[in-house]
Amino acid sequence: MKEFKYKSLIALLALCSNAAVIAAEETEPSKNAEEEKPKRVQTVADIFEQPGVLTPRGSFVIDSSLSYTQNSSNTISVVGYSVLPSLIVGLIQASDIDRTTITFGLSGRYGITNRFEVEVRIPWVYRSDSISERSAGIGQDEDILIDLDGNGLGDIEAGFKYQFNMNTAPYWIGSLRFKSTTGDSPYEGSPDDLPTGSGFPSIEPGLTMIMPVDPAVIYMNTSYIWNIEDDVDLAGTKASIDLGDTISFGAGMGFAVNPKFSFSLGLSHKTIFKSKVSGVENFNAKVLQLDSLSVGANYAVSRDTTINVGASAGLTADAPDFQLTVRIPYTLK
Repeated sequence: MKEFKYKSLIALLALCSNAAVIAAEETEPSKNAEEEKPKRVQTVADIFEQPGVLTPRGSFVIDSSLSYTQNSSNTISVVGYSVLPSLIVGLIQASDIDRTTITFGLSGRYGITNRFEVEVRIPWVYRSDSISERSAGIGQDEDILIDLDGNGLGDIEAGFKYQFNMNTAPYWIGSLRFKSTTGDSPYEGSPDDLPTGSGFPSIEPGLTMIMPVDPAVIYMNTSYIWNIEDDVDLAGTKASIDLGDTISFGAGMGFAVNPKFSFSLGLSHKTIFKSKVSGVENFNAKVLQLDSLSVGANYAVSRDTTINVGASAGLTADAPDFQLTVRIPYTLK
């Protein structure tokens, strides 16, 4: 039982801290310590692409991922006015929108030191929207169907992560990520083609805490996305748009079933603030609250390859209904 717990802890913390693995081995010496190198198994915290999983010094990891996101919304809009509480003069329109997004990502991570790594991520995005509309009170007996799609390169991201402490838990990791505007902007191109990017650069600092409680790991993280203001063309008029910033919180736990297999549970929350146009807040918009529940599983195929499967379900109306992600990190060195 003691040996199982020891190996499970290594499996969960191998990418969180290379020093943590070394410290764990020192607490239980081996006669063949030089020959028995610890296997590099992905931690549960890595399943949901949470910041704070470091790559050992001199190692390069290629991480391919495929993500499927499904979201739907039903809205009723009234263009008119109310004469009495039960009498509305105007147009009542109901719409049903189904959004599907498929993202293929290719990331590269390199460990400069045991506590510092750099990362670049290149996404390819496919989007498809199906909109069904019907107006009441005008004799319309059929729905109006509108299908839109778009695909192409998404917004390329680059960043780094730094682990502040190496020898004592909990482990604290800071991160800084920059997102470019390589994807198609919502304010450019044909209105029939859905954008593959946000159209605005952003900077995202973050902080992660990882606490091993053998054979489990508890993790918490927070980040802030600052969208940089930029000028765009709105109906032939130049306007300065400042997208609403985002505050994120997350927490969860991972449990090692054995040195090869682990699973995790997590909760995440995001608050997206209102956007501003030429310094004026969009009063027609609302502050978005996105809460989701995540589950994941991680299996080590070999010393250098793992398979991560994660799924999340939205708990609030603004959050995506469902998201499924499959990731395969492969270590070249």
